[in-house]
Amino acid sequence: MSGKHWIGLFLIVFGFSFLLQQANIWDFLTVLKIWWPLIFIIIGIIHIFRSTYSYLSGLLFVFIGSFILVDQWIEIDLTAFLWPVILILIGLVFTFSKFNHKAKHHANRTIQTFSLFSGVDIRSESESFQGGSVTAVFGGVELDLRDIIISDDGAHLDCTALFGGISITIPDNVRVETTGIPIFGGWENKLKNRMNDNHEDLPLLKINCLAAFGGVEIRD
Repeated sequence: MSGKHWIGLFLIVFGFSFLLQQANIWDFLTVLKIWWPLIFIIIGIIHIFRSTYSYLSGLLFVFIGSFILVDQWIEIDLTAFLWPVILILIGLVFTFSKFNHKAKHHANRTIQTFSLFSGVDIRSESESFQGGSVTAVFGGVELDLRDIIISDDGAHLDCTALFGGISITIPDNVRVETTGIPIFGGWENKLKNRMNDNHEDLPLLKINCLAAFGGVEIRD
């Protein structure tokens, strides 16, 4: 499902719910006040099921939604523990994950890149590119794929921009299919002359985006 479909579905559900509220059929505001963290959980679950290489951003949304939801149901103020837990999780990510902050060029089949409060510039020269995961949190990632060769099975790239930005440069001989979830953010496909049926024979790169207060740019 594309980004505009998710936005349309969201507006339809909320509009219908407010309509029931005005008709005194359902107290939607009370339900929303209690259960609004489920929005984060649902977004996280959807992203987990749609991701191929990284579940980090989806799990983060599930964690935040669950944390807020539990905090509303118990007497202990869990919000005081939120930031320490987030710092611990970030520390674990840095400790046990492989990042490409210093790798300007590489020829691996997959990319695993995480940018936190920093910028990353990567140029892939893979001869059998399968995709990977690109995450920018309060930072930016410049990903140059002009020298890649897509694998015979195609490629799948998971992109997550949380208060950050991701820019992807695509080679001329690749077809791109973009899906995802926008949350006060989005993605922009600036590719030229590759949106018609005449290019169905080109290798396919699927890009799954989660853009929350951030953006993903796909360009030539």
